[in-house]
Amino acid sequence: MRTEARCGKVENMGESKKPGDSRKRTERANHDRDVGLRLLAKDGDKLMTALNSAKMIGVLSKSEVMYVFIFRGEYQCFIHQLDAEEGRHKSWKIDERNTAMLKNLPAMADQIFEITPKSDMDPMGVMVAAERGIISYLDATGQLPAEDFDFMDWRDGDQADENRGGKDT
Repeated sequence: MRTEARCGKVENMGESKKPGDSRKRTERANHDRDVGLRLLAKDGDKLMTALNSAKMIGVLSKSEVMYVFIFRGEYQCFIHQLDAEEGRHKSWKIDERNTAMLKNLPAMADQIFEITPKSDMDPMGVMVAAERGIISYLDATGQLPAEDFDFMDWRDGDQADENRGGKDT
């Protein structure tokens, strides 16, 4: 048993608090907060079918994602930049006009994800888990937007000119 300091006091760390063996990370018990995530065809009817069957939809457009789901009898939409904490929320009543608007989302989307949460997960937890999965998917497929980085910005002006093919003389 090892000791752990928390908030100024030292307590014994029991077996249940020790970090697990890394080989056990793939066991199902260690993924209780996972969500099912799959690509959905860019089809408004399929999007509505998924929404009406208690699924959440992730609509990706460039580096912005919009999560859509039904909660308390309304369409709920959370929109923000990938991997950002801030965002905006909109809700609309479920009617013909708003349903038609949502059915047209696939035309503006780069990709659409169907998100299947566990029944005991709250919407925020579902969005966090789904975003981790979406970012992993984009990274694995080479679609994750890279940060704009100039590899030559450390050089002074003369050296930068030399890198472009030399100075004019």
